[in-house]
Amino acid sequence: MSILLETTFGDLVIDLDIEGSPALAKNFLKLVAARYYTNTLIYNVVPGKYSQMGDPKGDGTGGCSIYGLIDSYRSLPSSTKSKTSISPPPDVTTSQRRFLQSHGRQLNSSELNQKGVVIAMEMGNVPHTIGSQFLITLSENNGLNDLVPVDFEEMTNNGDRDNNMDEKGGNLRSHKYLSLGKVAEDSQNVLSKLNRAYCDDDGRPFADIRIQRILVIHDPFDDPSGMVDLLKWRGVNAADEKDNGEKSEKDDFNGYPLAPQSPGYERPPEETVAIRIQADDTTLFATAGWDDEENISQLPNNDEEDEEAKQKRLELQKKQEEEWKKKQDTSRAVMLEMLGDLPSADIQAPENVLFVCKLNPLTNDEDLELIFSRFDRNAKAEIIRDPDTGASLQYAFVEFSTKESCNEAYLKMNNALVDDRRIRVDFSQSVAKVWDRYHKRYRNELGGGIDRGFLDGGNSGRGRGGRGGGKVRGGRVGGGGGRS
Repeated sequence: MSILLETTFGDLVIDLDIEGSPALAKNFLKLVAARYYTNTLIYNVVPGKYSQMGDPKGDGTGGCSIYGLIDSYRSLPSSTKSKTSISPPPDVTTSQRRFLQSHGRQLNSSELNQKGVVIAMEMGNVPHTIGSQFLITLSENNGLNDLVPVDFEEMTNNGDRDNNMDEKGGNLRSHKYLSLGKVAEDSQNVLSKLNRAYCDDDGRPFADIRIQRILVIHDPFDDPSGMVDLLKWRGVNAADEKDNGEKSEKDDFNGYPLAPQSPGYERPPEETVAIRIQADDTTLFATAGWDDEENISQLPNNDEEDEEAKQKRLELQKKQEEEWKKKQDTSRAVMLEMLGDLPSADIQAPENVLFVCKLNPLTNDEDLELIFSRFDRNAKAEIIRDPDTGASLQYAFVEFSTKESCNEAYLKMNNALVDDRRIRVDFSQSVAKVWDRYHKRYRNELGGGIDRGFLDGGNSGRGRGGRGGGKVRGGRVGGGGGRS
């Protein structure tokens, strides 16, 4: 009735809801026994809400029930079945028993509003598509309860869990959440770490977080037909026995039998997504650090905290967010320096240069210098032009002698009318001039007679000062961006 879920960040003990959802619990336990979840990705994390897992493909479109898995292996040719391991794996979509019916105990809003709830997932919210995928809520007030309408709450309170239709035959709820279990132990703060994962726009963590394996602590259900052959085909081998049938001493640990061997792969053969770096504590945000064990004792619970404690918690959270952002910026800058995209990780954009765009194509450098000279007589403007035709690209950079005059120009010239065009002004994030000095110093160190055409895009012949003295062309690198 319980399983041990081993992840990249630690272990979870989950108690399955075998009374409320026996069919779903049995399906899950048998998939675990078949090592179906070994090294599968936690492919979607929504901070403060939930994390999704259980799909060997890694994109949310795969998975199947234990019955569909058995059918897919049975459909293989006899010559393939004789092998100790099968690669590539069989196609589970060919089985008519790929999914289970959505029958089980449906969770109400108060249950969904708890941390550590394990929910059996319908694929794409399509009824009767329960397979191997599931989700775990990462915090309280996760918003899932908002998707359960009041009509269903009344229906549940009346004991009618199977009637999901209104008087017109429509569906009373937009989402159906079926109970699979509850996290009973999380001594290593796995859920808090998942809640701090750094994810892309699709919700996939930038560093791969995997279910390393899941072990069955107690299974009260009988094996379905074909389970023994399935374990053999998947390479799930029991502990070796001696020739006389007795177990060797190494097959037991402290009086308990050792777990069967798992398939020997670092990622499921079904996985279709690109591999990313392995996750660890350094790949996590620090925004949830205040609820770690070492800090939680300093602050009262949210239900009991007063205004002063709440302010202290928010200040600590803000400070940790700022520290994390600084670490991330430094890490990215070092990586760009290693790749040759920055001359130095410590480089900073100049604070006395403005980026100007949406210019009239007829506006020239002298016009801009005259306009911005009201803020600084020594202002210098450079309109970026096409290197072949000389036509204006309709953006420019204006350099001031002081930061104060630059700030004043930014405040007064943004959205100003210049040659019948509303221009946009922002602080420049370009480091092109630093690159020019870097390239020039690099060429001088190597010697003026060496062709360094690759440094200026192959245009060394256009440069000044003879061979190898080419000037980097193409204007400045990057455009405008708000000053942080």
